[in-house]
Amino acid sequence: MRKFAKWRWVLLALATTALNQYTSAEQSIELAGYEVHYSVVRSTFLQPEVAARHEIVRAKNRAVITISALHDDSTPPPDRITGSVTNLLSQQIPLQFKLIEEGSARYYLATFLFTSEEPLTFKVQLHLADESHEFSFKQPVYAQ
Repeated sequence: MRKFAKWRWVLLALATTALNQYTSAEQSIELAGYEVHYSVVRSTFLQPEVAARHEIVRAKNRAVITISALHDDSTPPPDRITGSVTNLLSQQIPLQFKLIEEGSARYYLATFLFTSEEPLTFKVQLHLADESHEFSFKQPVYAQ
């Protein structure tokens, strides 16, 4: 019975870790009057048809960052979004965001390589007509 109790805690810890990856996948902040939503997921999380439509390579060591900036209809969306990701070795990798427009939805995607469970620091700049605004966040990406 004691062995079962030990394994129950191990399984609970693993399940919590797995759920945290998906529940904390999307986050949002307020920036310059915009509600900015961002998420980082493994590229293998995307369905093959979705990845193909957006020319995203699905691989165990690739991830996708998605950014959307919401505001009322009278305010123009950001002109562009730029950014970078920095790994544990302080290597900074520029993110090449691509604008995606699907109906009334407008968001930006970028892909990057990662090493499992490595804490990553993301810096993102929203370029508006008259100025730029930056935010940053840290998030690890887990391989399967």
